[in-house]
Amino acid sequence: MVVRKIQDVSFYLTRCARRSVGLTVRPDGNVYVRVPLWLPERTVRELIQKKIPWIKERQKALEQQVIFPVAGPVLKEIRSKAIHRFGLLAAPWEAKFREQYGVYPLKWTVRDMTSRWGSCSMKTRRITLNLKLFHKPDECVEYVIVHELCHLIHPDHGKGFYALLEKELPDWKARRKKLKM
Repeated sequence: MVVRKIQDVSFYLTRCARRSVGLTVRPDGNVYVRVPLWLPERTVRELIQKKIPWIKERQKALEQQVIFPVAGPVLKEIRSKAIHRFGLLAAPWEAKFREQYGVYPLKWTVRDMTSRWGSCSMKTRRITLNLKLFHKPDECVEYVIVHELCHLIHPDHGKGFYALLEKELPDWKARRKKLKM
């Protein structure tokens, strides 16, 4: 990992065996960029240059977030309420995927995650939802639920995955945009 700077934006650059560029602004405000091994340095700089307004907007939004550290009984209460709410939202979608596609998660979990809204393990058929979704509208939580259920059929983010997501949730782009706000 190498540290680079363009204008007043510093970022960590990692070159790896991948096909696309990944750009992440983490909760601490640090910017991480993952690029294919073959991508020229000039192209990387041009891509980052175009994304500077978005990066600054994201960093500003993160600075304005109020974080209340919770632990003990308060955290247990929030987790309990999140599990109940997420369960109510997930149940009809899980039933639909089970009936139409013959797939379903063996286990749902909720935990505090730093860089994802959800994850799906094909091996264990476990779907994990981020505890922070508790503070998001139902439509955003549903988007994450359906997104992760689609991974039970398509483990990657290929054309098949997005075709299925579009079929099940035609307004998924609007929901994702709202989730990122």
